[in-house]
Amino acid sequence: METGINRRKLMLASFLTLIASGIGFATRGAMGEVWGSEFNLGGQEFGNIMGAGFLGFGIVIFFGGIVTEKLGFKTVLVLAFFLHLISAAMLFAARPVYEHFQTTAPADASLRVYQVLFWSCFVFSIAQGLYEAVINPLIARLYPENPTHYLNILHAGWPGGMIIGGLIAAVTIGKNSSIAWEIPLACFAIAVVMYGVLALPEKFPQTVAAKTSNFGELFSCFLSPVFILLLVLHACIGYTELGIDSWVTTLMRNVLTNPVLLLVYTSSLMFVLRFFAGPIVHKINPIGLLFLSSILAAVGLFWLGSEAKTLPMILVAATVYTLGKAFFWPTMLGVAGERYPRSGAVAMGALGAVGMLTVGLISGQAIGYKADSNASAHLSQNAPETFQRYSESGTNKFLWFPEYHRLTPNLASAANATTIDEATKLPKTDKFEELRSELNRQIGKSSDARSKEELAAQISKIDEVLPTISADAKPIQNAKNFGDHRALTLTAYVPAAMAIGFLLLLIYFVLIGGYKKIDLS
Repeated sequence: METGINRRKLMLASFLTLIASGIGFATRGAMGEVWGSEFNLGGQEFGNIMGAGFLGFGIVIFFGGIVTEKLGFKTVLVLAFFLHLISAAMLFAARPVYEHFQTTAPADASLRVYQVLFWSCFVFSIAQGLYEAVINPLIARLYPENPTHYLNILHAGWPGGMIIGGLIAAVTIGKNSSIAWEIPLACFAIAVVMYGVLALPEKFPQTVAAKTSNFGELFSCFLSPVFILLLVLHACIGYTELGIDSWVTTLMRNVLTNPVLLLVYTSSLMFVLRFFAGPIVHKINPIGLLFLSSILAAVGLFWLGSEAKTLPMILVAATVYTLGKAFFWPTMLGVAGERYPRSGAVAMGALGAVGMLTVGLISGQAIGYKADSNASAHLSQNAPETFQRYSESGTNKFLWFPEYHRLTPNLASAANATTIDEATKLPKTDKFEELRSELNRQIGKSSDARSKEELAAQISKIDEVLPTISADAKPIQNAKNFGDHRALTLTAYVPAAMAIGFLLLLIYFVLIGGYKKIDLS
């Protein structure tokens, strides 16, 4: 270890970067209902916003690893610090933008506010990618005697932040909250300032690139077939862990009174478990731990989606799932650090990149697609007349999967709810009357023909559903419940496939004499 380096202080600062990330993630995850009600954003738009919170991370972290090796740990961390603060400031622009376009171009208001929220999350994820490109190789360098253990402790900061953010969300975010949603969403900036105060004055160790003249050696990990398989498996880890965490609050909204508390519970359990990774790894090697974790995650997700209908069963299923996912991400980074030490930040950055790109480009949208499309199909099959009244005219599609008619979020917004079932369980026809009056007022003010046509279509839809709103409540609620649970059970196949991959790695390491850590020397 180089002289003059306070590794405990740098460890704490690195831990706080993940606290900030977890707070931002948990508070955003609780915003689906509020943004749907206030800005008329549907499930797919919300999924895209949540995905943006990972997309920039995935793009940046790989190149961030290369940049970190060339510029050093401290320079990149400073850049991430300022981007985090910019992301927090952008949140306060969303409401003024929406109000402006509601006055000048009502048909574009939802799109414009969606863009502001999307890019705020995207900037946040760029900051995440940069600091994660720093902290993972930094901790592996600071604690070479047991990198897997200390990386698990480091990444306890992520669920720690989700606990804090989840509690903030449970108390301050909701349709009936008197606190502006921008305030809890910007709370992550407190942790940002704290890690800046701790880290910026400190001396950092040198990177691998600073100690070698052979820069190409950093990319040697990509010549290993085992590392390529690790990349594929880490993409699945991103889908399983962060994809579900992005949606669990929304997917369980019809089962639990305050579903954000489920995220707090699973995060608390994961926070504790990650402090005990070291003793477990000493008993079974990291690949064995990842194999067992995959099996538990698959069982827990399938149980959560199919059988868990009461609170005790939900907690048991969520516990099994959390026992599986707790060690995924940091243990994989530990494997990269132990098996590919000459690749420095590049190997860890590559794993983080594929994991986050999978979340940003695929998992958030795919889980939303599974929930919405299965709800739509269930309603179409079991209550076709209700489906005709509440389905959108155009079709939605994700990648190569079949198209479907989404259940329109506009009517739910009229009743101050984000889902049709919430609007119809407690129907308030006066809310629809108020909306009709407001839409007529906007038609009178607007000079844009397209806007007038869209507003008139909303009025026509309201007139269509008003006579049947009470009768439609139950089938729509059943359809949404079915779609949400089906999204969880289908996702369980991802960790099941991961278990097969880790089993193949276990066999490989047995054949070559066992899993061993490679020293940089």
